[in-house]
Amino acid sequence: MRLLVTLRTSFKAVLKNGKRSFLTMFGIIVGIGAVIAIMSIGRGYEQDTIKSLTDSKEGEVKVTVSFQPNDQNLYETNPNFFQQTDLELVKNIDGVEKAEFPKQELTTTYIKVQVKDDSKDEELVLTTAGDKEMIKGRNVSEADQALANKVVAIDDTLAKGLYDTSANALHRGLEISGQLFTIVGVYKGTAVNSMFSMPLSNIMIPKSTYNNYLAEKNSNSSIELTLKQGVKPNKVTEKAMDILKDKGTMTSLGKYEVYDTAMMSDAIGSILSQITLFISAVAGISLFIAGVGVMNMMYISVSERTKEIGIRRALGATQNSIMMQFLFEGVSLTLIGGIIGYIFGMLLAYGIGSLVKISIHMDLFVVLLAVGISSLIGLIFSVFPARAAAKKDLIDILR
Repeated sequence: MRLLVTLRTSFKAVLKNGKRSFLTMFGIIVGIGAVIAIMSIGRGYEQDTIKSLTDSKEGEVKVTVSFQPNDQNLYETNPNFFQQTDLELVKNIDGVEKAEFPKQELTTTYIKVQVKDDSKDEELVLTTAGDKEMIKGRNVSEADQALANKVVAIDDTLAKGLYDTSANALHRGLEISGQLFTIVGVYKGTAVNSMFSMPLSNIMIPKSTYNNYLAEKNSNSSIELTLKQGVKPNKVTEKAMDILKDKGTMTSLGKYEVYDTAMMSDAIGSILSQITLFISAVAGISLFIAGVGVMNMMYISVSERTKEIGIRRALGATQNSIMMQFLFEGVSLTLIGGIIGYIFGMLLAYGIGSLVKISIHMDLFVVLLAVGISSLIGLIFSVFPARAAAKKDLIDILR
C-alpha cells in the first residue's frame, strides 16, 4: 500500500512541473530515439544483406562446390572437373534438395575470327533481338532467336577488315569456331578514342544459335547444391567436401573447394552487427548527458521541496520512504521519456527505411533496450539526489 502511495506521489510530482520535466526528458527522448532507429535500421540492413547472399530468388539456399587442380596447366585442356558420378555422390547427402551442374547465362564472350591474314579475338554479343542502327541490312531478330538461325550482325570495322566495305560484307559468310554464319547486317561500330581503346562490340548473334552451335555442351567445372529448408549449410558442405575428397573423380589431381555463402554471410552479419552496436554506442553518449540533466533537476527538486520533506518526516516518514519517492520520480521521468523516445525512434526508423528502401527489423531486444536503458538512467542519476533528500536533518529543516 505504501509503495502505491509513493508511486502515485512520484508521478504527481513529475506532472506538476510539466514544462521542466519535458525539457529534462528531451535528451532521453532524442538519445533513446536515435539508438532505437540506428539499431532497427542496422538489423534490417544486416538481414537484407544476409538474405541477398544466401537466398536465391526462389528463397533457396545454394552452395557451389568447385575444383582447384594442382597443375594450373590442366585448365588449358578444358577438362570436366566433375562427372556424373560426383553429382550422384553429393545428391544423396542428407540436407541436399538438389544437385546439378550450374547453367551459365552468358551475355558476351570472346571468339577468334580470321581477318585477312590475322586471327583476332572479337567480342561476341548474345542477344534475342538487336537494337543497333544499321548501315546495311538488318538487325538480329526475334525470329532468328526462335529458329536459332545461323545469322550474325557485325560492325563496320570488322566488315571492312573482312570484305573491304560494308556493302560487300552483307550476305557473305563468317566462320566462327568451324561454323559458318551469314552476315545479315552491318552497324556502325563504337568510336575508338585512343590507341588503347577497343570497340565495345563486334558481332551480334542470337542466344539460341550460340547455345546450339558454339556453347560447350559439357562444361562441368562446378556443382551447385540446393539445400533443404532448415538445414545448417555448414554441416551439409562439410559432408560434401568429405565425400568428394574420399571418392571424387579428380581428388588425386587437386583439391575440392566450396563457395559457401552461408559462411560468408555469418562473417558479414557479424561485422554489420558490430558496426551497428558501435554507432548506437556513439549515439548513446547523449543519454549520459541527459542523465546529468536528470540529476541536476532532481537536486533542484530536492532543494525546492525541503519544507515538504520536513513535513513528511514530522508525520513519521522514514529516510527510506523519502529516498524511494525521489528515486521513483527520477525513474518515472526517464521511463516516460524512454517510451516517447521508443515511439519517436520507430517513426524515424520507418521513415528512413521507406526513403532508402531498407527493411526495418524491430525485435524484443530493441524494446527491452529502450525500457531498460531509460529506467537505468533514472535509477543511477537519481540515487545521489534521493540520498541527499533522505539525509536532511529534521531539526535543520524546522529551523
